[in-house]
Amino acid sequence: MKKLQIGVIGSAGYEEYTKKKPDKKAYQIAYEVGKLIALNNAILVCGGKGGIMQEACRGAKEKGGITVGIISGNKRNQANEYIDVEVVSGIINCSEESLIVSMSDGLIAIGGGSGTLQELALAYRNKKPIIAIKSVQGWANKLANTYLDERQNIKIIAASSADGAVKLLLNKLK
Repeated sequence: MKKLQIGVIGSAGYEEYTKKKPDKKAYQIAYEVGKLIALNNAILVCGGKGGIMQEACRGAKEKGGITVGIISGNKRNQANEYIDVEVVSGIINCSEESLIVSMSDGLIAIGGGSGTLQELALAYRNKKPIIAIKSVQGWANKLANTYLDERQNIKIIAASSADGAVKLLLNKLK
């Protein structure tokens, strides 16, 4: 059996949000999610840059996990220091979201702006299990316990903690 690949999506870091201070609570949750993914022998897939992605990868690496970062553009060595495998998409601002969703068996969303919203819509349309952490502001919080449209493809499931999110997703993937 191949290892599960769990996507972690959410708010970017300073490289994209230069006027907004990082949400320490969101970063702590992302770090814990990363640790739990590694402890459950799954691979962490993300956008590979700062913010939620970097903290989740840091947590995974501290527990010996494998991390994959999908990077837009066509230059290598753009990923954060905790990425093991850097996948360069070759396209700017429109393919990495699709790759993250396609490569993931399910996703955990923490906070998030427009890129996270795009990933959530793609995951919904592809009927991938999505767990949204409610305790952090952003699209994950806004869409927790909802369907994105009248088709009701999948319900975005709410969790209040890192532990709850990982447990819920692993149960959905069994």
